Amino acid sequence: MNRGIKMRLTYFILLALCTFCSRIHADQNNTAQNGFQTIISDLLKNFGLAIKNSSYPDSPNIDLQSLFNNGNGPNTLGPIIQTVSGLLFPGRAHADNAPVDLAALTSKASSLALQSLGVSPGCSNDLLLLLHGLMGREAWALTVLDAFGKPDSGIMQGRIWFPGGFDECQGVNTSVYNNATETTDQFTGKYCRLDIPTGVASFDPAAESKIRVGLCVSGRCNVADLTKLIEAVQSTLFNGTTNADITAVCDEPLRLGSDAIGCLCFLAVLGAFILLGTLYDILAVQMKIKTDNACKVPHKPTVDTGISNGKNAFVPHDQKNDLPTVYTVKADKHVNIGKSSIEPVSQQHSYGTMERILLAFSVYSNGVKILNTDQREGSLGALNGIRFLSMAWVILGHTLAFAIGLDANLFQFAYEQESYVYFCAIMYATVSVDSFFTLSGVLVAYLTLRELKKVGGAKRLNWLMFYFHRFWRLTPPYMLVLMFGTVLSPYLIMGPLRLTNDIMGECRKNWWTNLLYINNYVELDHWCMGWSWYLANDMQFYIISPLILLPLFYNVFAGAVSCLVFLSASLAARWVIAYQHEYPVQSMLPDAPQPKDGNFMKNLYAPSLTRLGPYIVGLFAGYLLYKTNRKLKIPKSLNLLLWFLSFATFCLVVYGPYSRDGNHIFSLGESSAYTALSRTAWGVALAYLIIACCTGHGGWINELLSWPGFIPLSRLTYCAYLIHPLVMITFHTSRRQLTYFTQFELIYLFLGHMTLTYGLSFIVSLVFEAPMMGLEKAVLGKGRK
Repeated sequence: MNRGIKMRLTYFILLALCTFCSRIHADQNNTAQNGFQTIISDLLKNFGLAIKNSSYPDSPNIDLQSLFNNGNGPNTLGPIIQTVSGLLFPGRAHADNAPVDLAALTSKASSLALQSLGVSPGCSNDLLLLLHGLMGREAWALTVLDAFGKPDSGIMQGRIWFPGGFDECQGVNTSVYNNATETTDQFTGKYCRLDIPTGVASFDPAAESKIRVGLCVSGRCNVADLTKLIEAVQSTLFNGTTNADITAVCDEPLRLGSDAIGCLCFLAVLGAFILLGTLYDILAVQMKIKTDNACKVPHKPTVDTGISNGKNAFVPHDQKNDLPTVYTVKADKHVNIGKSSIEPVSQQHSYGTMERILLAFSVYSNGVKILNTDQREGSLGALNGIRFLSMAWVILGHTLAFAIGLDANLFQFAYEQESYVYFCAIMYATVSVDSFFTLSGVLVAYLTLRELKKVGGAKRLNWLMFYFHRFWRLTPPYMLVLMFGTVLSPYLIMGPLRLTNDIMGECRKNWWTNLLYINNYVELDHWCMGWSWYLANDMQFYIISPLILLPLFYNVFAGAVSCLVFLSASLAARWVIAYQHEYPVQSMLPDAPQPKDGNFMKNLYAPSLTRLGPYIVGLFAGYLLYKTNRKLKIPKSLNLLLWFLSFATFCLVVYGPYSRDGNHIFSLGESSAYTALSRTAWGVALAYLIIACCTGHGGWINELLSWPGFIPLSRLTYCAYLIHPLVMITFHTSRRQLTYFTQFELIYLFLGHMTLTYGLSFIVSLVFEAPMMGLEKAVLGKGRK
């Protein structure tokens, strides 16, 4: 280094030392203040003489060591440095003629300089240790540097996140000698990240894209320290201004909070009930049933209660008078539970309420119910396959959607795949949700109208239970997943990608909107469990369903008018909103026109009025199944024509917006018309598929959709819908690097998400969903023989 530059640096170091010492000690007494003023004056005087006598800055004749050592000449700074050093290191003994430890003095000065910026002493000290380690090429310091995020390939394709080495940084834990304090300090690595705004809009119109760079710093540094350093660097580079809104986030260890402890206590109590209920069921119920059956038919047991060898464990409804009844099939009579449930009933014993409550938590009995594949006569078997396949489609679409922001090339991958027709099934997979609305409408109408006929009209129906059963059916699993995702799931995630916006973070203050099923209207900018907008819509549709079902029950003309009114209002709302806000159907295509605003979710996608069409269609389809008792006669030629039109509609809705190289971009009018009609058209096509399959006109399609293997999977669909986003989020945020998408990667992730989602859904349904349904029956007497 040029000696003139060294002189300048030395000057600033000494000036900083004196200034900081003045700040530290000047307030103690007037003598100290006067003393430091004298020191500073002498420093400037001596340094000026040194510069003058050495022809600063180019003279090579300056002896820096003699300048810093004690001496009697006018150009030496020894007395001043010794004074300052004595104040900085009061615990050390300094001989009058001893040379000054320039390295220690420089370290102390640099640490004080960092502290003047607002950086904490511990962080300042460790950053200087890191700097000295890098200058000495020490292995631990090079490891810290290697853990920093560095630009990688793919920047031109939109990759602007460079995580670095999370585990490499967290693994740094070494003892380092500190020259300034003559002690050994412990340096531990902490992973942090800088978010640098680019000023370019991101996929989310409400946010801008940011360059994200991983950092490895000392464990004693925090976000406030990094913020001060960032401000200082910006101020130096940009003439005292800090224009860029650069933010820092750090991976801090999560401590078990009171909310997490409360959740764990709740789960522990639930686990205790499950254990007691299972033991009581096996030891007190199933063993007794086996003994009784063995006594009746000693030569050949007719009932085997083992799950693994369950061929005779469940008695078909057409044989219940011939064999001992251990489980009888009973259909739930309200919405979204068109599946049959297996009711444990003892032939010899009538259980009390407390016993039924305990048995509701039995893993054995609940597992039997979930895995049973018997279908009750009169059930709508094809709905099981439709429900499962629709859920698989939802997961396929979300496999891409929930990777946004955690990917290395998602938009480039999507741009490349848009030229292939098959990719439309992913881009426009949102109609899979309309399948659920249609299914829900069919089941509500079919089951409720049958119940109205059975009890003798609306006045005899228990409307309080009509609504309570729906609320109780949906809410406990919903709130359990919300609780787990909000409170406990952060403890399961560790990695550089965890430092993103918590998708469940808003649930801590807005959970009540989910509990009341109004989260599709309230706090949409800060909504909790964004994918739960569907549940809010479905509950709101269920609440207003009697306005259509009762007119249909008493007068088909009045019911048809009611359906048309609601349907027309929904279609008109969709067209007007899409036209006014200029929302393009092909929004994912690069050549698509831009909307007027970024409130598509709030204005068009989530409100119940704009999603009502398929549900109304489903209600009317359910009415037709009820009215014809599933014995609708359709001429073969007409049936073939309607099947053709249905499949044509499916293809038109999904593949109609396809555009190769931007040669088929919808105009505003075309886009608005498609938006208004497409979802209802999908519901109409699906409604005919359901009617045809349930009235004997489905052929091999009905046989496929009614496959018994779909029955258990269909029962798990509700929990799968609640859980699958958490599975995806946990997967992506626990990774050490961004996900790089290819066709095989997409398939692999989809199948992995499907498998893990349904596996976890089985557990949740087994230990919570099924017990809550059993608890309702035990307390309210629902289903009791």
